[in-house]
Amino acid sequence: MRENGSRSEGGGGRGTVSLPPYFRHNFAALLVDYVFFGVAFSFVNPSAVLPAFVRTLTDSEPLVGLVGTVLNGGWLLPQLGAAAMMGRRSRRKPYLMAGVYVGRPLFFLLALAAWGGLARHPGPMLGVFFACVGLFTMTDSVASVAWFDIMARAVPLARRGRLVGAGQLLSSLLGIGVGALVGLILDTPHLPYPANYALLFTLAGVAFLPSTIALSLVREPEGAREEPRRSLLDFLGQLGGVWREDRNFRRLVAHRWLVGLVGLSLPFFVLHATEVVGLPEAATGWFVSAQMAGGIIASLGFGWLSERKGPRPVIWLGSAAVLAMPLLALTIHFVPVAWLVWAYPLVYFLAGLMNSSAMLGPTNYLLEIAPDERRPLYVGLSNTLQGLLVPTSFVGGVVLRATSYPVLFGLTAAGVAAGVWMGLRIEELRREGTA
Repeated sequence: MRENGSRSEGGGGRGTVSLPPYFRHNFAALLVDYVFFGVAFSFVNPSAVLPAFVRTLTDSEPLVGLVGTVLNGGWLLPQLGAAAMMGRRSRRKPYLMAGVYVGRPLFFLLALAAWGGLARHPGPMLGVFFACVGLFTMTDSVASVAWFDIMARAVPLARRGRLVGAGQLLSSLLGIGVGALVGLILDTPHLPYPANYALLFTLAGVAFLPSTIALSLVREPEGAREEPRRSLLDFLGQLGGVWREDRNFRRLVAHRWLVGLVGLSLPFFVLHATEVVGLPEAATGWFVSAQMAGGIIASLGFGWLSERKGPRPVIWLGSAAVLAMPLLALTIHFVPVAWLVWAYPLVYFLAGLMNSSAMLGPTNYLLEIAPDERRPLYVGLSNTLQGLLVPTSFVGGVVLRATSYPVLFGLTAAGVAAGVWMGLRIEELRREGTA
């Protein structure tokens, strides 16, 4: 049935919720996009598969850490410019689709390069790899600014938890199977290197297709107001105003900065597990499955919690999970108990909790404190400020080369602990349907 007008539904005991036009249609399209985007990323898991692939091409820990740096930098840094550009337009979907159409086919190009034998020449293969991954994440960055704005207008806060929770649940369920498949592909003698990684890149590209089709079917809601064209000084003044006037924005950014220091260690857990602890290469697939299992638990628990209590408790629990990651790795490193080695997938289980909490916690909170007409500005500014974290994975590689895994994991835990404390200072939101 066509939904061409707004409607209302009960808010689960929290009052009546006003739903925008085409709510069900857009909910379904965004859900399909969310699920298959997650499946595609499971095949090329940025904290397990991609660092492991780069490790086959180099012995340099800083180059392995560069994977996270390129991913974070390419995704965070363009967003402020994208937000400024979109703020002068009432329609955001053209920007969304442009980023999708340009970026996602790059995984097929990466697969072609690996299958064509370029992986036997480490220097050129690394160049192609970082170029493809960098361009993909930059185009996805532009698309994401539009995606968040469209999603916030299409799905109100009282229904957003079930969208993200369902998306994370389904993508994580499928991701467990993907993780098993990744382990099988990397371990089977029938797919020798580099064909095993080329197949993973191909499968990621294929999994992006349903997501792309779903996004093309989204009906962008009305409501995005065009901002007048401003000079650069005026625009910078707007940014400064947001920072000065919104205390919750400042606290949220500081929290994300500190918790984001987990990026110092994130690409190196897989190396620690296989090169120091002694787990086999197939453990890469186990880690993907464990991360997806964490996503399942988080999607059920955090989705429920977000709808009933808002994003703040999700922020707290998600950051606690992040803190537990380096602490668990340190425990496995120092405690001489043989069976404890096999607990290493729990590090990635916690990473699944971390990833699921990001949308339901900090991002959901950001979307609600931002005024409607300035939402792209808030999203772009927040994510651009996260650009301070861009070098963390590279710096983590430098620290690892100069010191040791315990030093790296200890520094990570100290920074994240400060982020947990900052998260406790974020204030409650007034929610729709409350008195």
